[in-house]
Amino acid sequence: MAATTEPTVDNTATQTAAAKKKTKKVVADNSKYQGVEKVMPIALKSSHAKGRHAVAARDLVAGTLVAVEKAAAGIVRNQSFINLCHRCFGPVATKTQSRTKLDAAGKEVAGQKETVTVPSHSCGTCKMAAYCSEACAKQHEPEHTVQCAALAKCNPIATAHSVQLETLRAVLALIGRRAVQGGKPELVGQDVGGEPEFAGQAVEAKATPFGCVLDLNSNRHYLKRSAIKQQQAALKEVLELVPEAARVSLSEAVELACIFTTNQHQIAVGGSQMLGLYPFSALYFAHSCNPNCVYVGEVGGAMYVRTIADVSADTELTVTYADLFQPREQRRRDLLLSRHFWCKCRRCSQALSQSVDRLMDGIQCTACHRGVMIFEETKEVQDINELMTDISALDQEIQGKFAECESCSAQIEVTHLVDVLKAAITDYSSAHMLMQQGQLERARVQLERFVGNYEERRVLSPYNAYLINAYIALIRVCTQLNDVDRAIRYNTIVVERMLGPDTESMAPVPAHYPQLAEYQMSLGDMCLKQAKKKAGNRTPAGRSVSRRYLREAKASLEAAYKSRVIIHGENSPRAVEARRLLESAKKEHDEFVKATTDKKKPKKPEPVAAPAPAPAPAAATPAPVAAPAPAPVAAPAVSTSSA
Repeated sequence: MAATTEPTVDNTATQTAAAKKKTKKVVADNSKYQGVEKVMPIALKSSHAKGRHAVAARDLVAGTLVAVEKAAAGIVRNQSFINLCHRCFGPVATKTQSRTKLDAAGKEVAGQKETVTVPSHSCGTCKMAAYCSEACAKQHEPEHTVQCAALAKCNPIATAHSVQLETLRAVLALIGRRAVQGGKPELVGQDVGGEPEFAGQAVEAKATPFGCVLDLNSNRHYLKRSAIKQQQAALKEVLELVPEAARVSLSEAVELACIFTTNQHQIAVGGSQMLGLYPFSALYFAHSCNPNCVYVGEVGGAMYVRTIADVSADTELTVTYADLFQPREQRRRDLLLSRHFWCKCRRCSQALSQSVDRLMDGIQCTACHRGVMIFEETKEVQDINELMTDISALDQEIQGKFAECESCSAQIEVTHLVDVLKAAITDYSSAHMLMQQGQLERARVQLERFVGNYEERRVLSPYNAYLINAYIALIRVCTQLNDVDRAIRYNTIVVERMLGPDTESMAPVPAHYPQLAEYQMSLGDMCLKQAKKKAGNRTPAGRSVSRRYLREAKASLEAAYKSRVIIHGENSPRAVEARRLLESAKKEHDEFVKATTDKKKPKKPEPVAAPAPAPAPAAATPAPVAAPAPAPVAAPAVSTSSA
C-alpha cells in the first residue's frame, strides 16, 4: 500500500475531455511499420482491446533481438551534457581550461579563477552542444542552426517559468529534426520524412522519421492546467528565438512537449544518459510488470529490444516502464502520473493475497510475526479521467478499512499500517539525506539502525521495498568507506531478495532483469577482489574466507554473464566485461583449489628395500628344506640382468 498522497490534479481540460461523447475506437493501421516483419521475428497486430502491439512470429529463446530503432529525436541528459555527442550520441573527448570563477547564481567572481572540464568540440555560440569531432559538428549544423539562439537562452527561460530545461531542449530537437526533413509549419496529420526503414542491427539503422512522432499520444488533456500555462509561457519565448522558416505554432510546440514527456525512453549509453523518442517501440511494445522483453541503449543512441525469457509464438511482447521492485500501488501511481494509464497487467490484476506484491510493502503481523498484513486496497479503474482529476481518491478508499494477516487472520486498521510505512519512509529519508551530504559514517549508522528497527524487530517484511533501498544505500556507503566485507554482505542480501522467496510462483523481478544483473556483477567483482586481497593469509581461517569469496565470485559472475548476454548480446561491451571477470574468477578459484589440494596430499614414502630373510639353524632344518631353492635361481637372474 502506498504511504504517500499525491496532490489533487486541478485540470479543467480533463473534465472537459471526459464529458465529451466518446467516439468509436478505430483499429490502427500497421502498414507504415510492417517493414519490421521482414527483418525481425515479430508480427504487428491491432485490436480494439489492446490497440497496437507486437507478438512473437515464432518461438523465441531468451536473448532474441526483436527490434532496433534510432531515435526520431533525442537529447543528452543534463548530467551527461559534456559526455555524449549531441548528434551521434557517441563518447566525447574533454579537456580542462581555466576561467573566471562563477558564484551560485552563475555570476563571475572578480579576481578568482577555477579549472573546469569542457568538451574538446562544442558550439562556441550557444555553448549548449558538445560533439565528438568537428565532422559531427558540421553534419549537425543544419539542425543546430534552428536551435542555437534558443538554446543559448533556454536555461534562464526554464528557470523563470519553472519548466524542465530538458523539455525545452527536447522541443527544439524535434523542431530541428522536422526542419531538416522538410516539414511544413502545419504539423497535425503530416507524414514528415516518409516511412521508417528497419534494420537488423544499429549500424544499418536510420533514425525514425519525424512523421512517426505524430502517431504517438500526447495525453495533453491529463496535464494540470497550471503546468500547461507554464509550458506555454516558456515555449512562447523559445519560439521567438527560432528562425521563422522553421518556427511552429505555440499550440503545436506544447503538443510536441507533451508527446515527448509522455513517450520518452531514458537510455544508458556507456556511463551516460540520454532521452529519446522511439515511436515504433513506444507504439508496439506495451508495458507489463512481468515483462518478457527489455529495452537497452547501444552506442550511437540506438535502442535494442530483446527477449529476457523464452517466448512462445503469438505471445505478446512486453517491456516495463516502472521500477519492478516497488509496491504495486506505487508502480500504478507512477505509471498513471508519468504515462497516463492505470496498469492492468496480469501481475497487477492478480489478487494481492496471492501475489508476491504483498511482500513489497508488507508489514508483518504483530500477533504471529509470520505473515504479512493484506489489504486489497485499490479498485480496478475503468476510466482514468476521473482518477486523474482527483488521485487522492485512492487514499480515501482506506478510511475505516481493516487489513488481515495472511497466516493467523489477525486484523488491524489500514490507516495504522500507513502510519507505520510513513514512519519508515521518514527514517529512511533522513539516513539517505546524510549519504547525499557526504556524511558517510553517520549515514551507515543510521541505515543499519533502520534495518535493526524495521527488519530485525519484525516490523516490515524482509522483502519490503524500503528495506531493500536501505541495503542498496548501505552497499554504496560501505564501498565508499572501503568496508568491502560489509558491502559484500549487503550486496548478497539485495541479490537474494530480488530473486524472491522459493515459495512464490513469481519473483519480484524477472531472472534476467538488468538491475539484478548489475548487482550480481558488483557482488562478483567485490568478492573476487577481496579473495585476491586475502590470499596472503595462509591460516585456516584466512583460507576459509578466500575459498568462500572465490566461490561466491564465480557463482555471481556466472549469473551476471548469462544475464548480460541475454540482455545486451554476446559481443556487447557489458557481456565482454562480465566474461573477462568470470574467466579471472575461474582461474583464481582453480589455482586456489589446486594449491590447497596439493598441501593436503600426504607425501609418498620412499621405497624401502625388503630385509633379507634370516638363515635357519642348520641342525634343526631337514636337508631337503635346508637347501635354499631361490638362491640358485636368483643368481642367474642377476647375471642375466647385468648382461
